[in-house]
Amino acid sequence: MRTGQIALCAVLLGALSVSGTGQERMKVYISVDMEGIAGLVDSSQVSPGARDYAWARGLMLAEANAAIAAAFEAGAAEVVVNDSHGPQTNLQADLLDRRATLITGQPKPFGMMQGIDESFAAVIFIGYHPQASTTDGVLDHTYSGQLKSVKLNGREVGEYGLNAALAGHFGVPVVFISGDRAVAEQARAFIPGIEALAVKEGVGQTAARTMHPHDARERIAAGIKAALARRTQIQPVRLSRPVTIEIELANSAQADSAMMVPGMQRLGGRVVSYTPRDMVVAYQVSRLVARLASP
Repeated sequence: MRTGQIALCAVLLGALSVSGTGQERMKVYISVDMEGIAGLVDSSQVSPGARDYAWARGLMLAEANAAIAAAFEAGAAEVVVNDSHGPQTNLQADLLDRRATLITGQPKPFGMMQGIDESFAAVIFIGYHPQASTTDGVLDHTYSGQLKSVKLNGREVGEYGLNAALAGHFGVPVVFISGDRAVAEQARAFIPGIEALAVKEGVGQTAARTMHPHDARERIAAGIKAALARRTQIQPVRLSRPVTIEIELANSAQADSAMMVPGMQRLGGRVVSYTPRDMVVAYQVSRLVARLASP
């Protein structure tokens, strides 16, 4: 065999070896919310146009970049970031780590999980908050203040649960979450094995004892690397079918509006229920009901 042929064979064998491990082609999805970012506790910080929003936006960006860098250092070949807070235009594209792909703006069919599919190896949640009606949960809510409770197959969840269940539909595990202590505990209970980091602890809905933002970024990076290293040990959240989603709204008029969705059932004055064929439809219905309930 000639020298050139030997070299070509070596290259081909190397390419096959790389593709066979799957490590070098790891694709990571990052959903970034804002209420769970270290140092943030009030609507004046997380509402676009409010007094401290510009400053808080920088903290959100910094945690997102810390997560992106950690994912690449852990072996990711591709990272997709979805801006998941409010208008979903908080992350400034020119300041985001340029190695990542950004999904921004709304409406998006999958909202906080736009772009998720079977091609991802793992999902990461940054800056998440606890579900609605959580005691000492910093800025607790589910989608909006109009949804008082959301249950999947009888189990109460927040955005962390809805999003994890949607990822699970595609066979993708959620391996890491950062936010306040309450959401960390809720996520651990719903997603066995998840790496959960509490960057602050609530002393009420709009007050907390918080980690320094720089320390939080270092801890996020370390947690993500650890989580991705054992991602195959964390199972996707797979709900039994059919999936039933039950939503308690703020008032009966909002439930009246939700009943315009074909197939919706009324369980009480403020409570509606829907049983679709799978989590994809359940997720989209949850977002539709939240829209219908908006003031």
